[in-house]
Amino acid sequence: MMNAVLGPKYDGKYLRSLVRENLEDKRLHDPLTHIVIQLLISTYFNLLSLRPTRFALSLFVRAHARALLKDGSTSKDALLSDTCISTSAAPTYVLAHYFENKGSGGEVRFFHLIDGGVAANNPTLVAISEVTKELSRDNPDFFQTKPLDYAQFLVISLGTGSVKTQEIYSAKAAAGWGVLRWLYNKGNSPLVDTLSQASADMVDVHNSIVFQALKSKDNFLRIQV
Repeated sequence: MMNAVLGPKYDGKYLRSLVRENLEDKRLHDPLTHIVIQLLISTYFNLLSLRPTRFALSLFVRAHARALLKDGSTSKDALLSDTCISTSAAPTYVLAHYFENKGSGGEVRFFHLIDGGVAANNPTLVAISEVTKELSRDNPDFFQTKPLDYAQFLVISLGTGSVKTQEIYSAKAAAGWGVLRWLYNKGNSPLVDTLSQASADMVDVHNSIVFQALKSKDNFLRIQV
């Protein structure tokens, strides 16, 4: 129990080695497939600034072509392995991830990251926001429509993890918990589980209401798998 309280549940060594082995030296701008990828978004949380961080790329990937970062900032052109490891670094479960990345101009950017789920456990709203921003900028790589024309949006949100109907905690049990039990209880972390699930559900509620208000309720679908 003391190990669980004082350190992460998993050391993450196998995950890190597997990710690095498969992704090798590929970076965010490197094409991974021969299909068009309009938008790739990864979210993280910066421990130094206590603010969420996004690697948002507008990629146009074709066979034998290299895509460029949307904003031309190579200091954010991190290794794909580092971004994957960072977004898996859930507090209390896996180690936080630190890495450095040197830009083409010699500038060095330092990253102190954990899983962005602490800020956007359900990244659907982040994705919609990025698409809306690109439409507002009249990005030619995107279909031409008004940013709030949600009739042109088709959003399928896939939720994974524990079955939501599974009853894990009760008010009767939680009434006697202190700080320690809220952080660790029978192999789980009630506080982390509660905050993560609550933030994810609220995103679904907000999206559902907005799509209904804009007369496009059939264009948003949430599936919990």
